Amino acid sequence: MPANLSLVSKKLDFLNDQIRKIEQMTFTKESFVQNPDIHDLVVFRLQQAVETCIDIATHIIAQLDVPQKETAKDAFLFLGEKGFVDLELAKRMGKAADFRNRVVHGYNDFDFNLLFEDYKENLNDLRTFGAQILKFLESTS
Repeated sequence: MPANLSLVSKKLDFLNDQIRKIEQMTFTKESFVQNPDIHDLVVFRLQQAVETCIDIATHIIAQLDVPQKETAKDAFLFLGEKGFVDLELAKRMGKAADFRNRVVHGYNDFDFNLLFEDYKENLNDLRTFGAQILKFLESTS
């Protein structure tokens, strides 16, 4: 059964909305690191974006005649190995799944200096994941 393009499109819209909301925020490194409201909001929106990518990955895999993956990281790697997305991007998305797990399970030992340095690149990975998934699904429908 093919993936539900309408469902994936709605999830991609939500993903892009979360990315856009983060990009529209204005803050300095100092305010990001020192202000818990700012970094909590960015972390929450990143979490929501990664969760959405995980939902997309697991939806696509559920439509295939393959065993379900044990972890979100495994799901992303599977999509990379099968050519749904670039393999290097899939590996970075696996790291995003690790980030999500740290947030969800309360391992809030973040170095907000590092998160500030990386979040724009992470947003680019999330956007690229969405674009590559959409391109792949459109090419197979």
